[in-house]
Amino acid sequence: MSLSILVLGATGASGLAFIQVALSLPIPPTLTLYVRSRAKLPAGIEKQARVVEGSLTDQDALSKALEGVDTVVSVLGAYRSLKAFILRSTSTPIGDAFPVILSAMRAKGVKRIFALSTPSFSPDSSEVFSRGWSAFTFMPKVVVPQANAEMVAIAEAVAAADDLDWTVFRIPHLTDKAADLPVAAGLLGPDYKGTFDLSRASLALWILKEIEERKWVKKAPLLANY
Repeated sequence: MSLSILVLGATGASGLAFIQVALSLPIPPTLTLYVRSRAKLPAGIEKQARVVEGSLTDQDALSKALEGVDTVVSVLGAYRSLKAFILRSTSTPIGDAFPVILSAMRAKGVKRIFALSTPSFSPDSSEVFSRGWSAFTFMPKVVVPQANAEMVAIAEAVAAADDLDWTVFRIPHLTDKAADLPVAAGLLGPDYKGTFDLSRASLALWILKEIEERKWVKKAPLLANY
């Protein structure tokens, strides 16, 4: 397993779940948490993890955060916005920042990155969407167009980095259920057995396992509990 992980999106629900699961391992990895404000992190976390403050486009802060890191885990996600819904905005500030993040990784010699995205991003032409999954991927485009565009932009930026060992993990509805729920990882089709739900804790365990196993390098599996 990787010994040193940089977590992007550490103050969100998925980031906090990843931190909790990672630090609960018998031999936990070294974590660096890259945040806009350390005040949003749980009290006392700096005794267990390194914290670096900065924006996603701050090259110097990113360079500092990547020092000694061998894997980047991004659980950055778009926030729902009433204004974006009313204006039907499809701006992608987080996705637009990823070239800066990837550039900082290259400068530090960090090759492995995991990035959260949506089933709306489907890079494999062999993927077959059932009626249920078609509806599941269509609704965000209507209800949260900006958030959907953001998550697709993140995936596109990461998947275009041919020189890096990337994995884009696409997720359905996230829950706070148990970590030991089984996770189906794969492409949509008749044999895919995942549901429309995925617990954040089981997602964290899957990422930590995949860091070691490397089954999905340069691929974009859909993850779901079953």
